[in-house]
Amino acid sequence: MQYVGSELERLALKNTDINHADLLGRSAFNRYYYAAFLITRETLGFMQSNWIGTAHAEIPNLLEKGLRKPAKAALRKQVSSGLLDKGNESRLLTELNATGSELSQLLRQAYDARILADYEPEVKTKKDGGVIYLRTHKLTTASQWPNQAERQCAKLKRIWKEIGLA
Repeated sequence: MQYVGSELERLALKNTDINHADLLGRSAFNRYYYAAFLITRETLGFMQSNWIGTAHAEIPNLLEKGLRKPAKAALRKQVSSGLLDKGNESRLLTELNATGSELSQLLRQAYDARILADYEPEVKTKKDGGVIYLRTHKLTTASQWPNQAERQCAKLKRIWKEIGLA
């Protein structure tokens, strides 16, 4: 997906027909969003199998609120059995909340751009100094979404394993 996004971006920047460049740019935003989404979906499935089917718009809420319940329960058991102290319990919950929140914000921003790209064709992309914009979204920023999602998902997996849920 990320490769396709970068090729579409390259073609959009080269294309002199503004309508074709707009279509290519929109499609690049879409591919970058889906790359980040698929990375996140795979991670959620690793964390808990029933989370893999979570709807696009619900994933940010799951990342902000849904991860806590199973994590708190597992950590509470570890603390009560003496396997973990309160300090490490707090550290892990804080890391989980911060990472989930960062990934949630990234996906909300990416989803907003994807909705513009897919459902608001009257909002045209613009080229400015080798950068394609869709309203306030930059395609150069969008190209980083998959890598950012990958980093945040790697953190989530590490935390989930450390909690003992994987």
